[in-house]
Amino acid sequence: LEFAVQMSCQGCADAVRAALDAAPDVKLLELRPQQQSVLVETTAAAEQVRELLENSGCRAVLKGMGSSSE
Repeated sequence: LEFAVQMSCQGCADAVRAALDAAPDVKLLELRPQQQSVLVETTAAAEQVRELLENSGCRAVLKGMGSSSE
């Protein structure tokens, strides 16, 4: 899942990382504060991940989703 997340400072990025690290079923793949983008791999619903992101104090919107084929 890729989210657009409003991160205005490094503290915001750290809060997002901490919120996602606390969720056992969410794996943070990329955190790009300059692009205001977060990429995660998860078995959780997109809405649950968005809520996690917003609990960090940043607004978040789902940009896209896909599946990883291994």
